[in-house]
Amino acid sequence: MERTNNGNCNLIRNCGWRISQSIPAIKDRLTFTRRTGQSLTLIFFLIFAFTARALPGPDETAKLVSAALHAGNATEVSKYFNTMVDLTLPGYDDTYSKAQAGQILKDFFSKNPVKGFKSTNQGSSSDGSRYTIGSLDAGGKQYRVYFLVKSVNGQNLVQQLQLQENQDH
Repeated sequence: MERTNNGNCNLIRNCGWRISQSIPAIKDRLTFTRRTGQSLTLIFFLIFAFTARALPGPDETAKLVSAALHAGNATEVSKYFNTMVDLTLPGYDDTYSKAQAGQILKDFFSKNPVKGFKSTNQGSSSDGSRYTIGSLDAGGKQYRVYFLVKSVNGQNLVQQLQLQENQDH
């Protein structure tokens, strides 16, 4: 720095020098803050996108359960069970835990190999729950199927599943 006789000028130049040195530091902090904000926005967006995709709506849940029934895949069906499920199968008619209901359905499918499932009717109620009625061909018999999908804590889960032997066939 130059030294002048004017003390104010020296002070201004000295202050100017300090300010010009702090400007890059301020720019770096602002850039870091901007990048961090953009990164956080991106992270929240990705979390939302994956969460939205991981939680199917009631129609999608009904389709997934129907596909699992068609395949005779008890494990896949039970993924969509609520913690407690009203289950009706030949020999069973009660409320079971998710694990118990999954095991009962697995046993049923092992004794009655599934040839197919066809959805014949679907609908919804005012509370947003969705029902599906269909026909299951398993073990050489026809079963009338009814299941109810309800929203529970933001997840669409099977609350009720009924498989009743069709007496018409």
